[in-house]
Amino acid sequence: MRGTALPTVYIIGMGEVGARLERGLRRSGVETAAVTRSNGWAEALADSDGLYVVCVREQDLAEVLGYLNGVQGDRIALLQNGWIRPLLHNFPGVTRGLIWFTAKGEFFTVLRASPFAGPLAGLLADALTAGGLPSEAVDEDVFDRLDADKMGFNCVVGLPLAVHGLSLSEYLESRREEAHAVFDEAITVCARALGTAADSHAWENFLLSAQPLGWVRVANAKALEFRNGAIVELARRQGLEAPVNAELMRGRF
Repeated sequence: MRGTALPTVYIIGMGEVGARLERGLRRSGVETAAVTRSNGWAEALADSDGLYVVCVREQDLAEVLGYLNGVQGDRIALLQNGWIRPLLHNFPGVTRGLIWFTAKGEFFTVLRASPFAGPLAGLLADALTAGGLPSEAVDEDVFDRLDADKMGFNCVVGLPLAVHGLSLSEYLESRREEAHAVFDEAITVCARALGTAADSHAWENFLLSAQPLGWVRVANAKALEFRNGAIVELARRQGLEAPVNAELMRGRF
């Protein structure tokens, strides 16, 4: 990519996250184009200068990466919050982002600044921040720690709520010890896998970030192979244990 301005950014996946990102980029003056399962791929792949911001769910990422096979990694940004690293062997040099806002219909709230690492991190973070979505560029080591931190968040705000039939606030009030264990297992296992140290204040930061989401309920947790299931498998490979996540997986819907 030449210069410091963003060329056309193709938003792949126009769910809640993709729609918000497109809106933010447009507000900052970036030209965007939407790509869905059935529309926009031909134009996107024909643009030799375009950038690709991938916002699909983790379980759909492998299919999208198949379309992008052969595209240079420094033109791709992936915004999935789960454990997607096993899918990235053929995509060195991609930019990663972790979304720290929640959008459900008319509801929208920023929980923290969304971190980005990689070749496009600075440009995307600046453009999104200017467009009303606070973001920051970080180096790879910091991103690894934040990735482990976000896995802890994802493993609590998902499967346990579905298994117990509770809202997030109800779960944290009635099963705080279990929630803390789910979180600690996730960040410990992920940090070990990434060769980094878990943030000693991660649990306290989680509780602060979770406050606006107390109403959240999960009827049927999805993408478990990239979240709680990934924690159980990573723990097994490292000779560690993640018993609380494993027990929840056995009780999943």
